[in-house]
Amino acid sequence: MTDESVPAPSPSGHPYVAGQIILYGVDLNDTNQVATLDVGLPGQTALQIQLGGPTKIIGSTVLAYGYAFDGHCYRFDSIRIFIVTGPNPEPPVGCGFDQVPGYQMWRIGSAEQILEISTNLGDAKTLILDSQLPGKRSPSSYAITLRMAHRNGRLSND
Repeated sequence: MTDESVPAPSPSGHPYVAGQIILYGVDLNDTNQVATLDVGLPGQTALQIQLGGPTKIIGSTVLAYGYAFDGHCYRFDSIRIFIVTGPNPEPPVGCGFDQVPGYQMWRIGSAEQILEISTNLGDAKTLILDSQLPGKRSPSSYAITLRMAHRNGRLSND
């Protein structure tokens, strides 16, 4: 067994913490708690993300590469961006992320609320019209009709 397949140990000293997910990635926040993303728009345009509101919220904008759950390490099929407001980042341990500088890890509960940010760049036809073609929409957006079979000798759509 190599270090790459061993997730981080529990901070409590117990070998298992039920429902704990360890998220591995890079914190995109700068010293002012602002994350700047180059999303592919022309020029020097960038998307900036900062948590704000009437109460001060501390969180990390995480560029996530993988996670550990129930003693196993997993890699995302592509990088994902999450805003994690619970725990502070820790130095990475396990799953191979401790061998490269720059990575961090976040221990979160499986019921903890996090926000995923998805960015897609394309023309309006692709992002709006083509995404609504049959087969690309969510199943709940399709019309649902009920056909009644044999009702006093006749078939009806009512």
